[in-house]
Amino acid sequence: MSTIYVAMSKTLQEWGSDIGISKHIYKVGLMDDPKADVAKVMNDASALGQVDWKVIAKREVPELNDEDEVLARLALRLKLVDPTYYPKLKGTRSVFKLNPFDVDSHYVMKQALAGEQPKVKKLKPVDIGNYLIENALK
Repeated sequence: MSTIYVAMSKTLQEWGSDIGISKHIYKVGLMDDPKADVAKVMNDASALGQVDWKVIAKREVPELNDEDEVLARLALRLKLVDPTYYPKLKGTRSVFKLNPFDVDSHYVMKQALAGEQPKVKKLKPVDIGNYLIENALK
């Protein structure tokens, strides 16, 4: 059984903002051990040269075992930050940039389709993480 996760690093987001990508960049991945502490593993390995990773959302997905498939699904809907242009990413093809407006629109549309009165709420990191996971599983 695999676990899909979305992680964020404040340092990486500041870097993205400084160079003009966006401050809204997140790493999406798949881990085989559902009981493992993903943030600890990433921080111990200094993933992308950062040691301040926090997992903002994760979900067990028994039907998925291939990280490339998950990333390909997500790349159809969201912008993948190309590691060939940004050496800091060290060849990692799992960093995505998103527009918070798209996340807001997703939740407002979801509320409207459920018959609820649509209202815009302040986005929290967990909302962004769940949005990324939902799009990766479609």
